[in-house]
Amino acid sequence: MRPIRPIKPIRPIRLIGLISLMWLIGLVSCTESFEERCRREAREYTEQQCPRLVDRYICLDSMTYEDAPQGFTYHHTVMGELDNDSLLTPEILSAFHETLLENIRNDINLKRCKDRGFTFTYRYTSASTGKLFTEASIGPEDYQN
Repeated sequence: MRPIRPIKPIRPIRLIGLISLMWLIGLVSCTESFEERCRREAREYTEQQCPRLVDRYICLDSMTYEDAPQGFTYHHTVMGELDNDSLLTPEILSAFHETLLENIRNDINLKRCKDRGFTFTYRYTSASTGKLFTEASIGPEDYQN
């Protein structure tokens, strides 16, 4: 049987280094990736804020994070007087797309997402038929120009 050796005291500098290393490992293991954070925040936003009336005719039903193409999708329902296919003229759709594009360009809250090249998709479903009314996707090739 081997004799038991006395435990050497840990020097204060080594103790601080060991504690710092353990803290750093704990911090790194608890962080989530940017994509995981986006997915979580989209889910939390949907749970806490949706459904939400945007105006008299449009309701934001949910927001989701998509991996491919990387970005957010906003799911809306169109109702009332706007729930009419005959209103979707090329001129109206073009003006609508331009409005969405300007909103994305000017929204400083989306900076980190835009820097990563996110695509923002807006889906509008008819309240009366349940079918896709229209969809607009705005990617980095649009808002970075």
